[in-house]
Amino acid sequence: MVSFKLTTLLAAASLSLGTYAYPAARDTTPLWLTLPATPELPGNPVGTKTTVNGVQIWHAEFGTKSSSQLPVLMLHGGFGSANYWGSVVELVMKNHYVIVMDARGQGRSTMDSTPYSFDLYARDAAGILKSLGISQAAWVGWSEGADTVLAALLNSALSPMVARAFTTGAWHDLAANNATYTDTAIYKQFVTRAAAEYQAFQPNGNLTALADALTLLESTQPTWTASDMAKISLGPKLTLSWGQHEESINLSEQTVLPSLIKNSKSVILPGVSHFAPLQNPTQFAAALETFLA
Repeated sequence: MVSFKLTTLLAAASLSLGTYAYPAARDTTPLWLTLPATPELPGNPVGTKTTVNGVQIWHAEFGTKSSSQLPVLMLHGGFGSANYWGSVVELVMKNHYVIVMDARGQGRSTMDSTPYSFDLYARDAAGILKSLGISQAAWVGWSEGADTVLAALLNSALSPMVARAFTTGAWHDLAANNATYTDTAIYKQFVTRAAAEYQAFQPNGNLTALADALTLLESTQPTWTASDMAKISLGPKLTLSWGQHEESINLSEQTVLPSLIKNSKSVILPGVSHFAPLQNPTQFAAALETFLA
């Protein structure tokens, strides 16, 4: 969801970080070109901060625990927060116990000087599950969160904790990035909005440090090969999804990645883009329910 041009854009733009109002999209604007308002999480929870791998990770729980159903862990995209899942959580929590968390340095979570990696994100997520006494969950990831799920599946110490997995907007190497994404209006709108949201969450936070960390991450990772992807053995319990109008990741990845992960399932969500969970949360939640059934 973020990009390796994030630092440049933040430095060059004259951002009004206290506000980020945009005119409502005209009715004729295709849904996939819109960036709906960031939702609140149901009940606007205070949440909990837990120390994991040297930082404070914010997380919150929704729905009712059930011994007969897997917990659902939802991981947001880069430069966002768990709030971006709000409308989807509101639907999924009716039938499932859901955990959301802010990735390190983002939303309400803190950061340190440790270089970001998708494996580190995965270890953070596993740490939250362990703190809640959860040994296995269905992992759901969006953008950077999607690659966090793949990283967990590639880490032999973490993969047993991933009973099922659903990704949206995943990519396996740098060549899969769409080089023109950072020129789009929706990208610039998202970065401006997310910067304002960051300052609201962390008035004393270091936006530059976060932007630098995310820029380094996405300009150097992931570098997974076909042989790496072949090691993922979740089979049909892994669903790889993208929006029909995916603009952050090259459309070829919708064919390439499923071909590299044996027996994985692939879903193309109609009428939406990389921001599918925001643009049509009802459709996205329905896809999750099918996956979780």
